[in-house]
Amino acid sequence: MTVLITTSSVFLVIVSIFLCSEAQVSHLTSQESSTTSGFSLDLFHRESSPLSPFYNPLATRSQRLKNAIRRSNSRLSHFNIKCRNRSRSAGSIESNVHYDSGEYLMKLSIGTPPVETLGIADTGSDVTWIQCKPCERCFKQINPLFDLRASSSYKTLKCTSKQCKSLQTFTNTTCTREHNKCQYHFVYGDGSYSNGHLATETLTFEKTSIKKLTFGCGHNNRGIFGNSTSGIIGLGGGPLSIINQLKERIQGKFSYCLVSILKNETSTISFGEEAELPGSKVVSTPLFRTPDETYYNLYLEKVIIGNKSFEVPRDENQAPGGSGNILIDSGTTLTYLPGGEFYNGIVSTLKEAMGVKTIDDPDGNFKFCYKTNSHIKAPLIAFQFKDATIKIPQSSTFVEVDDGITCFTVVHSQMSIFGNILQENFLVSYDLQNKKVSFQATDCSKKL
Repeated sequence: MTVLITTSSVFLVIVSIFLCSEAQVSHLTSQESSTTSGFSLDLFHRESSPLSPFYNPLATRSQRLKNAIRRSNSRLSHFNIKCRNRSRSAGSIESNVHYDSGEYLMKLSIGTPPVETLGIADTGSDVTWIQCKPCERCFKQINPLFDLRASSSYKTLKCTSKQCKSLQTFTNTTCTREHNKCQYHFVYGDGSYSNGHLATETLTFEKTSIKKLTFGCGHNNRGIFGNSTSGIIGLGGGPLSIINQLKERIQGKFSYCLVSILKNETSTISFGEEAELPGSKVVSTPLFRTPDETYYNLYLEKVIIGNKSFEVPRDENQAPGGSGNILIDSGTTLTYLPGGEFYNGIVSTLKEAMGVKTIDDPDGNFKFCYKTNSHIKAPLIAFQFKDATIKIPQSSTFVEVDDGITCFTVVHSQMSIFGNILQENFLVSYDLQNKKVSFQATDCSKKL
């Protein structure tokens, strides 16, 4: 049975790759220093939250939105590249993501004694890495580089370690014969990179400390990461991600509740028991995995506009609902759907129902725009996933992208993406063990 839920607005991130299928990879766990089975942290948007070092109180809403759209389009192009590169050999796979596109930031502390650092929280990456001393080449950052020699809990991993062998499956990993140290080499789609050693260390998330977490200690790094961040916090589904390293503690569960990019407020990310969604208004849809297990896929069946429905185009080799066609990611802003008759039908139906005179988007990002008018009402817009239908409010589907210009935030692309503007004010919970993603309409500006 399909269940319908509503909310006032939406902002998450879902990217859809129609040709990616499942794979199985063994998971790796860490040793933990407490029995706490759940914890929550602030998750702040890089430009909208006052807690972010990138926050500019003088920036207008449209300026913030335009910056997010630029990053969204850049990230989409690199995901497209990575999907096309899946046929390459495992040893040559690169992380084709533009890291100026990171939308959310997390604070954590590393080492003993703990040193606070700030990283880009990314569900599109697995390995967490930060810049370390000694540094052959590093991008500028405000906080001091992590000094591994000053930490009593730091330990470089050997080539024979299971973590190193796991990393070798999906990326360029080598070892120095003399010292038997596991080296990594991450190359991103914009030319950014990080080179260093794979190691274990104690990571502290506010009051929760976890021992022997695997991370990358970067000694040679370059790219557009911003001088306020120190690296990447990997929240993907691969074996070396924070999520899977903590699987014994958090049982493969995490959730987040994202406030609007147009509000100067802070979002929340939760792990373990605190990520569970109680209540009768929760709807769930199956979770599918991509070949490298990094990304999170759902299956979108149709888009509903008023009393009409439009079935998502399906590859002739794909069984209905048999594999995912939507991938959840924390760094994409817009929603991207297949073009052609499917997308054109959606837009034509909206135009007819709303009766508005269309105008051109000066930046060329949107296909359906009109002069801002609060009296214009859109018909019901809903996304029907397998076993769960979510009603999307007009405040998310139509946004003022410039002074006096309101646009439909769904555009067409080779890759389908259910983006973050369409998922504000939902509690979105991931359960990797039971292979499902759940949604619950929530006011995310209220601390949970």
